[in-house]
Amino acid sequence: MAKRILVADDNMQIRMLVNAALRSLGHDIVQAVDGEEAVEMAIEAPPDLVLLDVEMPKLDGFEVLEFLRKRAETKDVKVVMLTTAAQVADKLRGAELGASEYITKPFDPKGLRSVVEAVLGES
Repeated sequence: MAKRILVADDNMQIRMLVNAALRSLGHDIVQAVDGEEAVEMAIEAPPDLVLLDVEMPKLDGFEVLEFLRKRAETKDVKVVMLTTAAQVADKLRGAELGASEYITKPFDPKGLRSVVEAVLGES
């Protein structure tokens, strides 16, 4: 069954690469260009998974994740951080806020697919 995946990243190239990497899985992939749009889209139609950049305009990825965890309709949405923020403190903060996984850019498309499948319980 197709899942809804929200890709939140302000970089169009990254969104295109993620879309290309995940297209073969057959899921519905929607895109947000900043943190505020990601929150709006997640509330409007809660996704099964959010791939979330940390460094975005309006709201950063950590703020988005905090917001998602506080709302009843999005508190259980799976979140994978996909970001250049590779410091140990960033990874710990993602884990503390409830991210399922933390992938640093640049990413391997096969690795991304594997993580998405695992988080969605498809592997």
